[in-house]
This record gives sequence, structure tokens and C-alpha cells, in this order.
Amino acid sequence: MTELVPGGIDGAIEERGFIADVGEEVGVLHIEDDGSFAELVSTFLERQRDYFAVETETDPQATLERLDDADVDCVVCDYDMPEMDGLAVLEQVREAYPDLPFVLFTGKGSEEIASEAISKGVTEYLQKGGGTEQYEVLANRIEQAVARYRAEQQVTRGFHAIETSHDGISLLNEDGEFIYVNEAYADITGYDREELLGTHWEVLSPEHETGKTNEEILAAAREGEWKGRTVYEQKGGNTVDVDHRLTFTTDDTMICTIADVSAAEAVREELSLKERAMDEAPIGITITDPAQPDNPIIYANDGFVDLTGYTREEATGQNCRFLQGEETREEPVAAIRDAVDNAEPVTAELRNYRADGDLFWNRVSIAPIGDADGSPEHFVGFQQDVTERHAVEERHEQWIQLVQEFADVLSHDLKTPLSVIQGRVELAQETGDTAHLACLDEPIDRMTELIDDAAAVMETGELVSEEAPVDVAAVAEDAWLTLAAEGASLTIADGPPTVPADETALQRLFENLLGNSVEHGGDAVSIRVGGLEGEVGFYVADDGPGIPEEHADDVLDPGFTTKADGTGFGMASVAQIVAAHDWQIRVGEAIDGGARFEVVVDTA
Repeated sequence: MTELVPGGIDGAIEERGFIADVGEEVGVLHIEDDGSFAELVSTFLERQRDYFAVETETDPQATLERLDDADVDCVVCDYDMPEMDGLAVLEQVREAYPDLPFVLFTGKGSEEIASEAISKGVTEYLQKGGGTEQYEVLANRIEQAVARYRAEQQVTRGFHAIETSHDGISLLNEDGEFIYVNEAYADITGYDREELLGTHWEVLSPEHETGKTNEEILAAAREGEWKGRTVYEQKGGNTVDVDHRLTFTTDDTMICTIADVSAAEAVREELSLKERAMDEAPIGITITDPAQPDNPIIYANDGFVDLTGYTREEATGQNCRFLQGEETREEPVAAIRDAVDNAEPVTAELRNYRADGDLFWNRVSIAPIGDADGSPEHFVGFQQDVTERHAVEERHEQWIQLVQEFADVLSHDLKTPLSVIQGRVELAQETGDTAHLACLDEPIDRMTELIDDAAAVMETGELVSEEAPVDVAAVAEDAWLTLAAEGASLTIADGPPTVPADETALQRLFENLLGNSVEHGGDAVSIRVGGLEGEVGFYVADDGPGIPEEHADDVLDPGFTTKADGTGFGMASVAQIVAAHDWQIRVGEAIDGGARFEVVVDTA
């Protein structure tokens, strides 16, 4: 294929300006056992060409390992080195990298060495010496070798693209004879490639089409380009309709491209079907192009538009991170970034923002689409709204936490009536006075209420069920009667309001608040319940030891207690009931130094 380029590779290099425009970084591996000389060479080369990046290796046996690990465009190697000379290095490099530019830069030169180097495939042979101008010569040789190497790679890639193209491609000389056909061209025409080479194009033209081709089509192609639909006569006499394109190069070589109309239409129908399927898919689909800066979106389906609220025009050209914001966690973003950098598939869930600013949970799956060499040509992304699933999971976790905490609190709340029952039974057993058993009705009823309360919570997932107007003072007095608090006193001050509440839950709240005062204040503690000034709510205050300032923020936490035998769940029960009613609770200090708890009912 290279002979088809005017002037060959050298012509291609000169014509396309490779020598003048190498521009992009050139990696040079310099193999030299003398470290000081190697440093000098690196300095001069990088001074001569600022886009040279020179790495030095003083151990020639490590050359292949360095080539495997580094991005090298050219090897510059000394000849006279201990253990392994430059020709042995060249031989190793050629086995692994047959086309990589290799410059033998040696102070010990001879025709014999030069001849052997050429036979082993050296790119350039240059002797040291002659002052600093030798480095300019070396830089030129490296630059030309790399330019040639890159040009050959480009031509090779172009030839590979032509060879593997789905379209039929052929080249014809100025006499109209085929000088090249690719596999697809031969398949469409029904001939072997060798059968077409050297034959005239008229072998494929039905007799009634030949005149039109000569008079109209070729004349138009010579003016620049002709494209349209024609009929080809295949080997064996059948005909095929082809989409046809003709143009001429400056050296009068005709380039002919054809596509089987029926096959092309089938491909178009298949692509159309796939595109419709992607557009109508119930999830977001995007395709990005890593060859462009920042890997932007080049396709977004209707599902993506519906999911994000952004139009195709707004999304196209942007990196997918434009959906991220303040609430987007870095961990899933980093996982996606690392997978894309390594061309690996990945699935992650992250918080994204819609066009209107709303947050949603996005399950993102990304996979690379490789080209013929396996390199990532595009990335396809699938986006799915999983906000509802996350909400269900969150409610499930909250429910588990509620049940766990409620079980702990309930076990605490049951201890009060249970201890009363145990005490009365023991007294009856010790004294034989069955009158003590008559006092069991109230604690038994209280335990029944708590058990019913627990069943309701388990069934509904709520600590509070139906709310109705409840007299706070009356509930406080009922709760006081459940406590064995001989010597302690409760005073109902003016002002406890009637509030909308679950009466059973409110009684549990008071049992725990009043019980807390008795537990910490002792038998002589005085407790006061009243209404709040300027707010709808009530307080419970005592003249006990109060709450140490360092624990004021902790008393409502599950498990917190300052007593060695305490459970720490009494006040947690209070906090649960307050939260379930959408109330607020404040912890403070009473006028006489004791503890004061304020429950604000109307928080509007």
C-alpha cells in the first residue's frame, strides 16, 4: 500500500510536515554505561528539542524491561559496553519491537560494525565525536526516525481501516484498470481479488451502463467527486445495486467506493431499530467519546431526558459529572473515575441533581466499547432512578432501629409495675395478709396497657396512634399513682394544658419523667408539673441534685445513665414519645437547682 503514496513514506513525511511538526513529546531511551556522559547527552538533546523527554539506562540488560514500562519512541544506544554490546541490545529490541527506531551512537566505529548493525535492522548509525554539533546531528536523526516511524504507523492504520472496511474500496490507474481492491469490494462483485487486479472496470459494467459511465460519471468525478446509485454486473451474470462514489487523486488514480444497497439498507434498518430501542428504553442511556477532551456525552436517549430534566442539547457535549452537586459523595464518583481511566465496567449509586435542582439516587452502570484493537472507543452509560428503593431501605432501617430502641425502652417501662407486683407478692407471702394482693390490679392493668402498646407499635410501626385531647394534669396524676414513691410529693401547678396526644404514650412519658425525679432525688424529693409561659406545653421540675452541665446534652440518649444500676432507657423513652408527637423537649435547671424538663407541644 505504501507505493500508492506519492514519494513513498519519505514523500508522506515531507508532504505532511511530520519533521517540522513532530511537536508532541518524543520519548527517548538512551542506553549508556557511562553515567556522566549519559547525563551530558540528555542535557544537550533536551536543549536541542524541548519536546524530547530523555530517559537514561546504564544497564543494557534492563533495556527490554524499560521499554515495557516506558513510553519510548526511539532508542539511542552506545556500542562498546561491558557484558552486552550495542549490537546485542539491538538484536533483543528487534525481537520484541521490530519497527521501533534504534540509533547506534558509538565512539568505536568501523565498516564491519556498521554493516552488522544494518543487517540487524538499525535505523541510524552515528559515531560520537566532533564537538557539540554532534548533538544537533543526533537530534535530527532521532527526529527524522520518529517522524518516519509515526508516518508508517499512520499509513499502516489507514491501510488496516481500508482492508477491514464494510464498504468496497478499489483503486484504478489512469487506464481504468484495478490496481487494488479490498475484501469487501471483491465480495460485493463476486470476484476474487486476484481476478480483478489488472482488469478494466468495464468488466463490472452492464453494457447499457457503460456509455453513461464514460460520458457522465467519470467526467463529473474528474471535476471533483461523483456519487450516486449504479448497477454492477457480478461474476456469473447477476446484478447488484450499489451506492457509488468516485474521485481522482492528483496523480490520476481513481478511488472507487461502493456499498451494496440492500445490505446498506439492512444495516440502516438494524441501526434504526437499535436507536429506536435505545430512545424508548425506560432507563437513561448515554454514549460518551473518550477521544474528545473530558469524555463528553455524544448521545442521550429520551429516558435520560425524562430522568434528569435536561434536553439532549443541554446534555450533549458535557461530561456526565454535570449531574453532580454538593450532596454527591466522593467514593462512588472516584470508583467511576478509576474504572473509566482503566477502561473497566463499573456500577455505582450516587446522589445526582435534576435540571430543577431536585436530588435523586442514580444507579449508574458504565461499560467500555472497544475498537478492533480492544482500545476504548466509546463508553455507554445506563442511568436508573432508584430513589424509591433507597427510601424503602431507609424506612426499613428506621423501623429496625425503632423496634430495637422500643424493645429496650419497653423492657425498662415494664420494670416499674413489675417491681410493684413483686413487692406486693413478697409482702403477702411474708405476712400472710392477702390485702396486699388487692393492690395488684393497678400494676397488672398498667402492664397490660404496655403490652398492648407494644403490639400496636409492632403492627403499625408507630409509637403514637390516634391522638385526642388529653388533660396533662390528670395524666400526670395517674402516672404518679403507678410509682412507689413514699415520702416524695407531686404538686400540680396552675396551667398544665389540654393537648392533642396519645394518652397511653403520654402516661408513659410522665411515668418516666416522674420516676427519673424519684430515682435521682430520693424519697423526699418534691416534684412540680405546670404549664409553660408564652408557649403551649408543660414542664416537670424537681428539687433534686439536678443534671451536671457536662451531661445536659446526653440524658435523652439511649443507654445513658449516671447510676451504676441504671438502664439508661427511661429518658430515651421520653425522647421517643416526644418525637413521635412532633413535639420538642428541652433540658434545663429548676429554680431551686433541680432538674427541669420542658415539653413544647405547639412547635409551629
